[in-house]
Amino acid sequence: MIPAQVRDHVKSLPDPACLVGCRTGGMSLDCCEYDVFVFGKGVNRVERVGDHLVELVYVGQPKDHLVALKDAVVISDSGTFSISAMLKDVSEEKWKKALFASGRKDLVSSLFCQQKFKLARDPVAGATWLKAALYHLVAGTLAVFGARPMPLHELAQARTLDLPADAAAGVQAALECIGIERATRPAIARSLEAMLELKSGDYDRELVKKKTSHLLEKSMLADCYYYAGRVAAGRLEQKNDSFLRKYAKLVQLAMDLSNDEQQLARLQKSLFSAAKRGLELTSF
Repeated sequence: MIPAQVRDHVKSLPDPACLVGCRTGGMSLDCCEYDVFVFGKGVNRVERVGDHLVELVYVGQPKDHLVALKDAVVISDSGTFSISAMLKDVSEEKWKKALFASGRKDLVSSLFCQQKFKLARDPVAGATWLKAALYHLVAGTLAVFGARPMPLHELAQARTLDLPADAAAGVQAALECIGIERATRPAIARSLEAMLELKSGDYDRELVKKKTSHLLEKSMLADCYYYAGRVAAGRLEQKNDSFLRKYAKLVQLAMDLSNDEQQLARLQKSLFSAAKRGLELTSF
C-alpha cells in the first residue's frame, strides 16, 4: 500500500507518523498524495519523494482527528507515544459518533454561510457565501449518513452514497447551485487560473494544481469543477466581505458565480430546508 521510498522517508522523521486519507480508503486516484499525520511540532508541507507526493500534516491531540484516523496505517511509532495503542482505542462506534458530529458541524456552517448570504450587501459577496454554504451542505450530508468526506472525491461519494430521498434532493439542489452543468473546459480553465491565484503562497498550491490537471486529462470535468470550487470556497471563507468586494472579478472567476439573485434566493430556501433536516437527525 505504501511505496518503500515513502515509508523510509516518513520513518526518517523524528516523530511518530501514520498514513491517513484516501490512500487508505480505496478511493485514491493517480494524482492523490500520501497524506501523513505526524504527531509532533512542525510546519505542514508537501514533499516529493521519488515519483510520489507526500503531504506532512503535523497534529497534536489524536482525539481532535478521530474522523481522519479511520483505517490509518501506522508507519512509525515511539515508546512515548504509541499510535498503534491509540488506534486500538478508536472503536467503530467512537468513529461513527465523531463522523456524525463533524457532519452536524458542517451543516451548521452551511446555515451560517447562508445567513451571511442573506445579509451581504454586495452580490459577489452574497453569491460567494451561498456557494460556500453548498459545499458545507454536501460534506455535512455525506458525514451524517456515514461517509467520510474527501474533497477530491466528494462528488463521486455523493453519486454513490445511498441517501434518503429528502437528503438526496438537498444534495441535488446544492449541486444545481454549484453549477455542475457549467463544467466545460473553458469555464474550468478560467476558474482554475483564478483559484490558483487565490492559493498563491499556500504550501499545497502545486498539489492542488496537479490534482486539477489530472482530472482534466481524464476528462473528469464535473469532478474538476466541483473540486476547484471547493478549494476556492475554503480559501475565501478566510476572507471578509471587504476582500470579496475589492477582488470581485477574481472571486467571480474562481467560484464561477451566478448573477441571478432571484434564482439564488430560491435555491437558498431549498438548502436551508436540507440543512435543517440533516440537523434533525439525532444519531448516526
